[in-house]
Amino acid sequence: MDSIPFQDILFYIIAVLMVAGALFTVLVKNILHSAIALIATFFGSAILYFLLSAEFVAVAQVMVYIGGVAVIVVFTILLTSSLGEKALEVKKSRRIVATFFSAIIAVLAIMLLRGVNETSQKAPDGFASLAAIGKRLLSSSESGFLLPFEAISLLLLISLIGAIIIARSHHSKNVEDK
Repeated sequence: MDSIPFQDILFYIIAVLMVAGALFTVLVKNILHSAIALIATFFGSAILYFLLSAEFVAVAQVMVYIGGVAVIVVFTILLTSSLGEKALEVKKSRRIVATFFSAIIAVLAIMLLRGVNETSQKAPDGFASLAAIGKRLLSSSESGFLLPFEAISLLLLISLIGAIIIARSHHSKNVEDK
């Protein structure tokens, strides 16, 4: 009888914890608890990247999503005074529609996973190394990500300028009211 490798067992444990964290993120009524479950789910995906020998992607996952996005979400929740005071009521019709679409997505995911054979090709050695990712990130070739990289940086710049304009307009209104 073949024994299951430790890495496979660890993968399944982390996968189950990630699914539980994702469900907890969506189903819990307290939004701060939901954000903490989201952070745990992000951390689980970083562990999976480490298991796949994609260390750079794992560290980027921790730095960008946990260190950036999730912390901003938590600060926004904590700084918004009226957000956690009352729970929003969800209509029964919306729950039915959400359950229907969730079941469809689950069925599609299962169908896609059944189509994956176990002898699928492995990525070449060094595919997820820091040097390879850096070359692809700044390459303008077909496999490069220069255009999306620049588009995202432009989008972030526009978002930052918009946030500054909104903050200044609210600040000037508050000063005029006093």
